[in-house]
Amino acid sequence: MKYLHARFIPLIICSFLLLSCEYRVNENHKISAKQSILDISKAQFIEIEKIDSSIIDLIIEDSALAAKPTINQPIAAKPKALEVVNFAKSLLKTPYVYGGKSPKTGFDSSGFISFVFNHFNITVPATANEFSSIGKIISIAEASEGDLILISKSEFDNKIVGYVGIVTSSKGAPIEFIYANSGKVKAVIISPYNSYYQKRLVKVVSVLP
Repeated sequence: MKYLHARFIPLIICSFLLLSCEYRVNENHKISAKQSILDISKAQFIEIEKIDSSIIDLIIEDSALAAKPTINQPIAAKPKALEVVNFAKSLLKTPYVYGGKSPKTGFDSSGFISFVFNHFNITVPATANEFSSIGKIISIAEASEGDLILISKSEFDNKIVGYVGIVTSSKGAPIEFIYANSGKVKAVIISPYNSYYQKRLVKVVSVLP
């Protein structure tokens, strides 16, 4: 019996040493694995921070661009304003007739404006000069589709309205307007807001809801 015990002692010691080594190896593996997970997590956290910082920078940049005013960049009109302008354009080349209120017989300045806006159930004055007492006043720089531009008969007296036009250009774009011209053309035309009209400008108003 003693012989057998003595014989197995080295074996037991070897087994213990092997188990101890394996335990240490496993522990080392666990520590290494834990360290790897921590390193990966840290790296991912840093990357997330970088991404988050980039996103924040983009948001700030976009906000700054949105807040920055643009120069001469046309702004889209409201649907109603576009409808008014498109309907007015459908009457281009209709003859000018003093006192005219219909495309069948012709238009004068106020007759043309009344016909267009009455089509959309918007009541406007019957004579050109009465337009100076209606609507919301708008600066010429803010004028856009559907606004009314009031022009005087003389550059020396810009208080009495001689004729009225409907602005056809977008806000920020070079101003153009449509009206019944009583001059050489004698028809409904679209005209640029040039120096001739600039000297005769009374004001710009909006009557659209």
